[in-house]
Amino acid sequence: MKELRIVYHGLGMAGKTTNLEKLKEIYTYEVYDRIHQQTNEGRTVYLDMLMLKFQTRVQGLYVTISLFTTPGQQRFKILRPWLFGYTSAVVFVFDSSRSVQENMESFYEMEGVVSMNKVVVQANKRDLPNAIPLEVIKETFNGIPVIPAVAKDGIGVVETLKEAIKMALTDEERVVRSS
Repeated sequence: MKELRIVYHGLGMAGKTTNLEKLKEIYTYEVYDRIHQQTNEGRTVYLDMLMLKFQTRVQGLYVTISLFTTPGQQRFKILRPWLFGYTSAVVFVFDSSRSVQENMESFYEMEGVVSMNKVVVQANKRDLPNAIPLEVIKETFNGIPVIPAVAKDGIGVVETLKEAIKMALTDEERVVRSS
C-alpha cells in the first residue's frame, strides 16, 4: 500500500474545503475517513482532512491518499510549513475573484518548503464576472499546470486531483521501475 499526502493551499475562502467536499461526494465509495469542523460563517477551524483509497495503474498498487487543506486564516499560519513538510504534491487554489498579488503572497509561503514540480494550480471561481482572465493566471505561473475550476459546482475538481496524483506518483514510478 502506497500513501500519498496532497495539501490544498490558498487564500482563506478560496475554495479549499469546497474541493474536499466535492471530492467526498464524487468518490463516496473510496472515502476512508473525513475530519472537518466549520464555524457558523462557513470558515474552517484548524484544517480539513479527507482520506481516499484507490487502486492505481502503477503496478496495481493500492494507494491511500490523504488530502489536507491549509488553514486560510492568518492566526493558523504557523501550521502551514508543518503541513507542507510531508507532502507528496500541493494544489494551490487560486481565487480568481481576488488580485494576483493577494494570491501570490499566499503562493510564496510555499517557497523553499515545496518543490515546484509537485505543484498544480487550480484557478477557482471561473464563473464569477470579475474573474481574472485564465491567460493571465497561466502566464503568472509560467509552466506550472493550471486547471480552470468552479469547485462549488464540481467543475475541475477531479481534473485537479488527478493532476496532483500524477505529479505525486511521478517519482514513485521511477522508484518502482528502477527496482
